[in-house]
Amino acid sequence: MEFQKKIEEIKSGKLSPIYIVQGKEDYLQNWARQVFLESVVAPEDQELNVGRFNMEEISVQTAIEDAESVPFFGDRRLVMIDKPHFLTGEKEKSKIDHQLERLQFYLENPLESSVVVFFAPYEKLDSRKKIVKQLKKVAVLLDASSLEEKDVRAMVQHKVQEQGVSMETSVLQLFLEKLHYSLTDAMREIDKLILSAMDTKVIDSDLVATLVPKSLEQNIFELGEAVLRKDSKVAIEIYRDLLLQKEDPIKMNAILLGQFRLLLQVSYLQKEGYHEPEMQKVLGIHPYRVKLALGQSRKFSIALLEAAYRLLVETEYALKTGLGMKELQLETFILKFCQKSVSAG
Repeated sequence: MEFQKKIEEIKSGKLSPIYIVQGKEDYLQNWARQVFLESVVAPEDQELNVGRFNMEEISVQTAIEDAESVPFFGDRRLVMIDKPHFLTGEKEKSKIDHQLERLQFYLENPLESSVVVFFAPYEKLDSRKKIVKQLKKVAVLLDASSLEEKDVRAMVQHKVQEQGVSMETSVLQLFLEKLHYSLTDAMREIDKLILSAMDTKVIDSDLVATLVPKSLEQNIFELGEAVLRKDSKVAIEIYRDLLLQKEDPIKMNAILLGQFRLLLQVSYLQKEGYHEPEMQKVLGIHPYRVKLALGQSRKFSIALLEAAYRLLVETEYALKTGLGMKELQLETFILKFCQKSVSAG
């Protein structure tokens, strides 16, 4: 994996003056942050030689001034720049005046004794911007985007084996599917499983079923599947169980709406002749989500998906405008849709 190769280079002391860690996978972002801290500046020098700057609260020119400072009683300075919104097309969330020409000048003339790292937890940067073009020319990129299934599987498998615990392929598959191949979630949950398997040295399906809870998203996925099958009994059971777990109907409806929007998007793209990798690129989401949506959408007609989506939009309006009890709105949608005479195939 390319990300891991670059991490090993940093650990070995092969450093560049500018880095950018870009992508929304929290585990990779945090891993990179930890490695920079451990590899660039000795622990006893970190108080004086590590600067942390959140671009929603501090100007970029302040961070650059720090990067231009000579290290105190050490060889290097580490400057970590968080949430650089000015590299994206997103609307600025803060009123901070970022003098980007100051940053551009530094990128052209970086100090060899400083390592500047931009932690950009975004799907993409705005390549039309001059500052982004300049940054891409000089920075080493650590791609922290969501990984493909095989890479997530390999990383989890490596961690399990490292701890001397066995996990059959089918159990690993069950585990990852339950977490929708999210590396961040998988690495958090696998620690719990490894700890519980310390006596037996085996992680089996029973342990996964007992200790790894279904996420709200997975429950909503199953709810949506039951609705599209017009199985109102199962759908209502799932919905009421979620209410007992104190889940908010407005949040549930929003996730369901997003799920059905994705089903329609992949259906339209498939109709236009797009293949799975192309869909993932166009939609800019986790590859496993595209695979899952594609498999689900093939079972239902576009007309059925459109009918469900329209009805969910109406439900969202009712929920947000306070029409009736909010707990009943989504249940009404389930019952109403399951009675609709729209063809499934």
